[in-house]
Amino acid sequence: MNRWAALLGETPSELQRLIARTQRVSSPRACTADERLRRLRAALCSAAAVRSVYASLDVETRAALADLRRRRNGIAADELELRYGVVRPLRQMSRDPQPRSVAERLLLLGWLLPRPPAPHPPQRYLLPPEVRRWLPQPLDLPEGTPAPVAPLPLALRAAMALILVCAAAPLPLRADGTLRRATLRTLLPLLALNTLDDAAAVYAFLLPHLRDLGLVSAHRGFCALTPAVAPFLAMPLEVQRKRLVDAWIHSATPDRWLQRMRLASTGIDWTLLRRRLVQWVEVVPQGRLMPPDCLCAALMAALGPLADAHTHGFRVVRRAPWRAQSSMQALLTALREPLHWLGLVAWHEEQAYRPLEYATPERDWRYEADGEVFVPFGGIDADALRLAQGGRWVRGDVQGLTWRIMRIPGAQEEVVRRVLLRRAGQPPEAWSVRFAERTPSLRFVHDTLLLADDPGVLEWALRARSVQRYVQTRLAPGIALVRPEHVAALQRALVRQGIEVASRAPMPATAPLLDALRPGDCAALLVACAFYRRHAPAGMPLTIDDTLEARLWNALPPSLHDAVETALAHLDAHACSATERISSSGNGHISAAENAPFSGLPLQSAVNEHDLLETLRRTIAQRRTVTIEYDVGGEGRVERRTVRPLELERRHDAWYLRAYCLRRRAERTFRVDRVRAWTIS
Repeated sequence: MNRWAALLGETPSELQRLIARTQRVSSPRACTADERLRRLRAALCSAAAVRSVYASLDVETRAALADLRRRRNGIAADELELRYGVVRPLRQMSRDPQPRSVAERLLLLGWLLPRPPAPHPPQRYLLPPEVRRWLPQPLDLPEGTPAPVAPLPLALRAAMALILVCAAAPLPLRADGTLRRATLRTLLPLLALNTLDDAAAVYAFLLPHLRDLGLVSAHRGFCALTPAVAPFLAMPLEVQRKRLVDAWIHSATPDRWLQRMRLASTGIDWTLLRRRLVQWVEVVPQGRLMPPDCLCAALMAALGPLADAHTHGFRVVRRAPWRAQSSMQALLTALREPLHWLGLVAWHEEQAYRPLEYATPERDWRYEADGEVFVPFGGIDADALRLAQGGRWVRGDVQGLTWRIMRIPGAQEEVVRRVLLRRAGQPPEAWSVRFAERTPSLRFVHDTLLLADDPGVLEWALRARSVQRYVQTRLAPGIALVRPEHVAALQRALVRQGIEVASRAPMPATAPLLDALRPGDCAALLVACAFYRRHAPAGMPLTIDDTLEARLWNALPPSLHDAVETALAHLDAHACSATERISSSGNGHISAAENAPFSGLPLQSAVNEHDLLETLRRTIAQRRTVTIEYDVGGEGRVERRTVRPLELERRHDAWYLRAYCLRRRAERTFRVDRVRAWTIS
């Protein structure tokens, strides 16, 4: 027998209508008493409904339920009023159904019901036996060992690193709004993380919330700072962390970590789900190390299902949208990623704990060796933003970030000097020499080649978009190629940056460089380019420009053109007596100690695709060439190609390489799984 339904049937009809109105149970005016009771029972009297409603209650109401569930015979009306507030007459509650006390809230939920008046008062209120049985159990956690002081949350450190790097120049974004890999490589040393994938996950989570807070804006594929950054940095660290937590809770952007798990998300209320995760963590005792599996199991046993009708917007509670195992995995992932990044949970030796306090970073800046300044997170404010004009941020840890000075243009030197004197005191003697150095300069050679004696000067200049737009190719650190028609505009942009520009006399217009070469010279240069590409030392950063080779080929007559192609083919097949062969490990690499062509390669040799992808990513970053043995069309016909990798992309289950083929002198696309062997040329 359902005792709860019987108690509902014994309550006054006016109270039944109030419960149906509060719980949004359809009860038409012409509905009979039996039909109204049936609808209330279907909507309220189930374990899933009880746990779902319990998850949305506040702490005070939960404490009242914990007391009432121990009173099997109910509670007297006067004691209920004394402990949990006054219960107004039903007529007054009908006019204003908003609960005024904890007792009224439980009454309108249909959980605390008046018992029928006995022959001898006083009246009592009873929690139905089904409600007592279905309510979540008290949180039962192991004692645990004392936890260490938690470091500053990763999300806060990552936000500060992004702001300081972005203060120098806007950061390029992908089409989906995430940071590009080149930017992540700059930010990775500042976060003390292990891999680029870790940094990418953190910033994919953090960047939308920084936009919601108005700290950064996305415009034309770039991420730039807003004027709200300086007031944000002036706030205490704990206030900054709470603002990030609130931005996450109220964000309209779905959580990538949860979408990755492919759980049911139709109609999901992201704000309610995030708020529930925060509430669950807040009931965990502070400063005690606990195994994560035990912690998740105890939270689910005590607080009910993680996902229910409230989180997924269902009108009727039938069952939890997620299975228990899926809910456990989702909660464990939340503990490791968003809750950990925001500082709500910390980890120590694979055990989780709720931080009692965070390590308080110092506020004082201090000088370090080799022109570096350590800026603790507690001291990052608007002054730190001004340092972007005179140097760059090179590394970081859980305490702070390290800034390295560069040769500062005169316009910014005094600003940086005043900031350092005010925040870190008088600099060491070596710093005085650095400030006294001459204004940085660049020089043009033959109108198209831009050189810097100090590569850092060119790196600093390229932060400005007004300089980037006129630089055609960055050949190596401190060396860049500029189109002749852009030289004048680039000179003006560099002068505005405070950089002196010197130039050598250009070559006479009647004798351009390539026009002055004879066809035989062009042929010799082409063979030299091919030999350099194949046999240059591994550390050489220079690459050969495609435009240069195309102009050299165009300068050859047909007979000499054929002779050069024959020579290049001979170079491919018989470049040197010591031949390259596939190493005996069978991983697809070609031995660098031997220099033989691929002609003897067994077609059935297996290639380690992971190693190949890493090699291709490295060559893309270094602008180097790769020689591959490629199965054309997947038909077993293998050709040898020397290519310059440009981009890797994944289509369905296969990886594709877009590269410039030196043999075809055009861009081609190759399937990575058809590469039988490779070597870096």
